Amino acid sequence: MTPMEKARADAQAAAQRTLQRAATFTGLHATAKPLFQKPMRMGSHSYLVRFVWPGVLLVCDPATGEVLAQSVVGNPAELAAGFAPGTAYPGKPREAQ
Repeated sequence: MTPMEKARADAQAAAQRTLQRAATFTGLHATAKPLFQKPMRMGSHSYLVRFVWPGVLLVCDPATGEVLAQSVVGNPAELAAGFAPGTAYPGKPREAQ
């Protein structure tokens, strides 16, 4: 490994450690408040769309509090594995499996 390659590898390793620490810090200090929340109309129904830490998209029925859809972490277009529509909003999304 050349000195330039070693320097680059060391810098990438330091960046990875920094990112891991920042992710842990964010997880500890993220509040229950959604990062994004807005009502969405579909036909005559209104749903509540929430984007919550750690990057999960939720679609909820505001009248019942039921979660109608939940994405996997980091992919808002993919339904979470094992998701059962109609469950109560737990306050914390399931981790990707």
